[in-house]
Formats: sequence, structure tokens, C-alpha cells
Amino acid sequence: MSHVFFRVYVTMSKRTSRFSTWNTLTTKSGPYRKKNGSIAYRAKRPLVRPRHPGRQQQPTRYPVTKNQKGLLELKLGHYHLTDFPKDVLNFTGLQHLELSHNAIQEIPGAIGRMRRLKVLYLQDNKILRLPETLSNCIHLEDINLTKNELSSLPQNIGALKALQSLRLGENRFETLPHDISLLGNLRTLDLHGNHLWYLPFALSLLTKLHYLNLADNKFEHLPLPVCHIVSLKALQLRGNGLSNLPPDFDSLKQLKEVNLSFNKLQMIPSSVTNLHELKYLNLAGNKIRHVSHHFATIAKLRVLHLQGNEIEHFAEGFVHMRYLNVSENRLYALSIGRMKKLQHLNASFNQMDNIPAGLFSCQRLEALKLNGNKLQVIPHEIIQLQKLRVLDLGNNELTCFPQVIDKMVKLDYFNVRGNFIKQREGSPKQVWPQSFSVTVKKDKVSPRTGKSPLANQKPKPALSGSSRFAQKKPRHVQSQHLDELLQNGFSLRHIQNGHDSVMHHYGRDDETDRQPTRHIVDRHDTRLVAERPGPSAGREAKHKIELKDGYSTFRSTETDFQLLGICNQVEMLLNKQLLQPTT
Repeated sequence: MSHVFFRVYVTMSKRTSRFSTWNTLTTKSGPYRKKNGSIAYRAKRPLVRPRHPGRQQQPTRYPVTKNQKGLLELKLGHYHLTDFPKDVLNFTGLQHLELSHNAIQEIPGAIGRMRRLKVLYLQDNKILRLPETLSNCIHLEDINLTKNELSSLPQNIGALKALQSLRLGENRFETLPHDISLLGNLRTLDLHGNHLWYLPFALSLLTKLHYLNLADNKFEHLPLPVCHIVSLKALQLRGNGLSNLPPDFDSLKQLKEVNLSFNKLQMIPSSVTNLHELKYLNLAGNKIRHVSHHFATIAKLRVLHLQGNEIEHFAEGFVHMRYLNVSENRLYALSIGRMKKLQHLNASFNQMDNIPAGLFSCQRLEALKLNGNKLQVIPHEIIQLQKLRVLDLGNNELTCFPQVIDKMVKLDYFNVRGNFIKQREGSPKQVWPQSFSVTVKKDKVSPRTGKSPLANQKPKPALSGSSRFAQKKPRHVQSQHLDELLQNGFSLRHIQNGHDSVMHHYGRDDETDRQPTRHIVDRHDTRLVAERPGPSAGREAKHKIELKDGYSTFRSTETDFQLLGICNQVEMLLNKQLLQPTT
């Protein structure tokens, strides 16, 4: 009878342990003896995912732990829950609760019993409303309700005096309750991706608010309460319908970061120039036509985004600029002589026919992107930019580039694709190779064996790469190999680290972007020259090496009739001996 009971217990254990935290059969510790007489030790199994990921998982044992901040936390994210777990409400001492990335639709009113709760993460659910009893959790400091279906907040939301972060992005809010102004300790308020068009004037009473996100809403005019939150340090206004800023905007003296991208601004607001603590400004995707000298006097501005506008004139200044992006504009000239601390410059897709004035005085420059312009010449003085890591000159009108590019040892990315480059300055005149499909000169046949001395050797990949650490070759050969790789976006460091990977990726680009041409490689001196089509080209090409996905394949392209004749004579002699055997 006990044996039958034991079998039933095991079956129930296996059935109920699918969604449990620990397997009940292996939670016991200590050694046990197997049927074959050996001794083994039981080990605990970690928390496992359900076998059916689309099915709701209700764990019977909850992994309550203590995090780095010393808070008791429970994480049940990605459990495909459709209802709030009722057993969790019994953990009244819980301080950190995460139920994100589920399908919960309603929060029960019993959540008010969790009075010690400090962190509540419910983002990416389907919550329609919040219970009024949430105000009983007076110790709440961080609430994340991003990506839900909320349209209102509890009327007594102001009772959460300890709340410091409230994230309500990607919901259905059209306005906010006036009681939100009672959150005196609030420092972060995220309201992006809603349908807000109005903010209560009492919002200006949030004297400790540092971060306000109003991006992707329906504001046509900036609400006046925002201009009176003097404690703001970061303001996000991306993706609205703003055409100007109110004059009181310059009262935000502590503002360090402003994002006004993708609005309807036709000029840079004059109130922005009075923000002396401003360090980051994003004005991308507007209709701005010129940058005035008054705007260039902002002393501490370090990051400026102006891409996607209609700028034709850019004033000189910005002495503390570190990052400047003026791509996709209508600039014919650009002067950056005073930006001594500039590290990143993106002026691609403009109308410039010369490099920016004062470029070589920016000794800290690490990234320079001038692709999509009308540049014709790159001066040799570019060697002065020794810290340059990225140099993009693609899609211009260049016919050559200087030899000093090889001496820029820190260069990680160099691109001149889409130009008219036939040769590099200082290299012999030759057509640039276009493909890794090459033909090899015929080897001399040995008079003894009748075979080539290299017939049994594995063919080496043509264009095995050229770097400072490769085998010594003629200087013009290394120059040509290097030009071929650098033209397609590979750097010296990439070539030195792995030739096979470089050729592998280059081969893929050739199949889609370029028409393959052939070349002749001399096996004896590893000299690469361009193939000249003619009647002798077919006689010289006896074997062919093709690179497919980074690997070489060897196949014969012409029949050796002399060797075929010898084989026929041997076959006739053997047949004669078989038909007329000697006695």
C-alpha cells in the first residue's frame, strides 16, 4: 500500500512541478544510492520557464530576494500573466514589485495593503485604470506605468508624498489632475507618447522636478507652467507641433538639455540663447534656415544636432563644442576654426565643394563624415588629424586621395566608395581591382614528371591582404591591395587583424554592387597587374581561382592536349598486350 502511495506522490510531484520554482523531487539535499549501487548527490534546479510560453504561468513559489539596495524584491516579468497574482498581495513586507511585460488588465484594490512598497514596475501591460487604494502605499518612490492603456490617475494621487519618479509614457492621457502638483518630491515626470494638449497651471509648483518628458504629444504651444518650473535640468519636447517658444522660456536658468527635434521651428528661438547652462541642444528635423552669431555665443554648449533642416549659413563660434551634426542641409561652406575641442563632425549630404575651413586646427577630432558632398580634393594636411578614427568621404567627386592616409595609425574606418578614384597619389597608374575572381598564369611543366610543381599544393587566396605585418612585397603591390580594401570601407586595423574576414565581407559587396573583372597574378613574384583583354589572354590563363564566401576553389579552364595524347598511347599499348599476350 505504501508503495502505491509513493507512486501517486511522484506522479503528482511531476505534474505540479512544471510551473513551480523548485522541482519537488530534487529539493532534498544529501547523498542517495542509485540502483547500480553508486552514490549521487541531489542538486536544486533553478527557476525554469514553462513548456508552453503562450500559456499563463502561475508560480507556486515566488523568488523573493534582496537586491543591491537592500530591498525585498519580487520579479515576475515576462510570465504572460493576464491577472494580478493574488498570492503576491500576502507579501505585505515587499518593497520592490515588478510585473512588467505581461497582459495584466486590472490592479486589485488590495494592493493598498502593501504599505512598505517603494518600487512598482507595471510597464508593458494592458492596465485600464488604477485603484484609489494605491494612495495607501505612502512609501512609494518609483512608479513605472509606461505602455499601458491608462487615461486617468487616481484623484488622491497627491497623497504619495515620497514619490520621486513617475513614468506614464505611451498611454492615453489627454490631461493630468491638479493633485499632481502635491507631489513635492517628484524629480522625474515622463509623459511621452500620449495625447496631451493641456497641462494644469499647478504643475509649476513642482519645485524639485529635474526631468520632464513631453515628447510625441499634441502641443502646438508650449504650456506656460513649464516655463515656471525653474528647477528643470532636462526638457524633452520632441515630435510636437511647436513653431516658437514663449519669451518666458529663458527663465529656466538651470536647463542643461533641450530636445526640440521634429517640430515646426523656422528659426532658432531667441530665448534659447539666454540659457547659459545649456550643454545639449537638439533641433533636428525642423525648417531652420540659418544659424545666427548670437546663437553661437552660448558658452557651455557641447552637443548640437541640426541635421535635417534647410540651413544655408552657419555662424562661426561655439568654442566649447564637442559634437556637431549639420548633415542633410544646404551648406555650401562651413567654418569650424574656433572649435578647438571638437571631437565629432558630421557634415554629410550638403553642397560643399571644399573641406570645412579651419578643419586642421581641430586636433582632437576623432570622427569626420563628409560623404554626399561635392569634394574634389583632399589635401595632404589631413595627416595633422592624428586622433582621427572615422573618415567617411564616400559619394563625392574625388579622383584620388593622398598617400599620407597610410600614416594615420588610429584610423578604424575609411570610406571613399562612390567616387571617381582610379589611382592613389604616389601609386603607379592602374585600374582599381573590382573583384576577387582572378586568373593565374600557367606554371612551367617539369620535364621529368610532366606536372606543374605547384599542382599538389593548395591554392592560396588571391589578394591575401596587405598590411604592415604581412610578407614583404613590392611597395606598389601593397599600395594596390590596400587601395582596394580602403575604398570599400575597410581600415588598416581591420586588414591587419584578419584578411579572410575582410575578403569575405568584400566579396559579398562585389556580388551586389559591382561587376566582376579579372586580373592576372604571377605565382613566382606575387605581382598583381590588371588583365588586358586580347587574343593571348586565353592562352595564358590555364587555371582559375575563385573566392566564394571567403574560401578559394581551384579548377582547370583549359585541356592539356599533350598529356591527353600520352594517355591515349599508353591505353593503346595496354590493349595490344591484352589482345596478344606474350607466351
